[in-house]
Amino acid sequence: MSTGPEPNDDGVPTMACRVCETDVPAGEFCGLCGCHLTPRRGEGPDWLRWRNYGAAPGESLLLPSLASSLFPHLPQRSRTPFRVGLAVVLLALVAFALLRLPAGLIAVAALGLPLLFLIYLQESDALHDIPARTLLLTAALGVVLGVGWVMLTGATVARSYGVPLGASVVGYRMLRDALLIPLGGVILMLLPAVVVRLLGPPTREALDGFIIGALGALTFTGAATLTRLAPQFGTGLVSKRPLESLLVEAGIRGVASPLTAAAAGGLIGAALWFTPQHRRPGTVRLVLVLFAVAVLAVYLGLGLIDVARFPQVLLLGLHLAVAVVALLVLRIGLHLALLHEAHDEIRSDQPLLCPHCGHVVPDMAFCPACGAATRASSRSSRTARRETRPVRNDPGPESS
Repeated sequence: MSTGPEPNDDGVPTMACRVCETDVPAGEFCGLCGCHLTPRRGEGPDWLRWRNYGAAPGESLLLPSLASSLFPHLPQRSRTPFRVGLAVVLLALVAFALLRLPAGLIAVAALGLPLLFLIYLQESDALHDIPARTLLLTAALGVVLGVGWVMLTGATVARSYGVPLGASVVGYRMLRDALLIPLGGVILMLLPAVVVRLLGPPTREALDGFIIGALGALTFTGAATLTRLAPQFGTGLVSKRPLESLLVEAGIRGVASPLTAAAAGGLIGAALWFTPQHRRPGTVRLVLVLFAVAVLAVYLGLGLIDVARFPQVLLLGLHLAVAVVALLVLRIGLHLALLHEAHDEIRSDQPLLCPHCGHVVPDMAFCPACGAATRASSRSSRTARRETRPVRNDPGPESS
């Protein structure tokens, strides 16, 4: 049980954390381990803290929010333009499908989310935190592998689309079309993150790994989509395909596939860059490994779905459901990594402005006021805020 606040030598009220058993600045959350200083009903295990997502403390961990899951470095107010951007991509896909313009549909499907993610790299200071050569290598590998994989397997995939589920799809063909090709694709999609990790990145923060993994996966998927659908550019300005087919293709190619790829790549990247602290490293590593296995299972499941040739609307629904599950798994993985990775140097006697809640709080691994992980912001942002520390007129938020 935590005790009441008692001022330390600096006059800052402190409490004994009931989980890590360390005297920390008084507040809603422990600034060292991130748990609630006062236990709350329905909070779940302290190592999970599922009611307060580490990168968006006002959101539940189980809320599959696109903005806070795909753009975790940004504070809440900075995610609004990206929500608008996601909506614009969706509306453009629907508009080009309704107008039966295949060229516009293919361009938005292949480039919409990757371009939005590149803007995120600029806004999140990733272009300053991660060497440009690392980002360029990741993107180049994704593009080359995506184009090469489609050139290698394109004819096989095209033939499989015309075969219904039944006696004709058995044995080796089922193994190849439903399992081997999807598995090979996901391995190549994740390869850029593995290559960059093996080259020895200069930093080892989980969200850096998320950026590398998601960037590699999105460039791979975008290049593969553009290469696979390029022949449609020569079918005429206006497509004669059924409207339902165009809408389904827009939903799968432009929404479900890139979201699933970003979630899978980002999760694997975060797991590769994750450096645990001393508390529960085995549990977190095990969970991240299980999530990695789940990613492979997701792609194998998509392969079976595509070969089964379900009705188009059902096929779209299954792909979107898989994308939602992938985003939820990504969200949980990032949250656990933020809670349990090694921290920056703790300077609890120094004030720091929290970009998530706007409070001036002690400089610790987690904001004592809102529980946001300090590493849920860029290194450039953290350095700038530490170089221009605010003057704290009060001892910080007190425990309620």
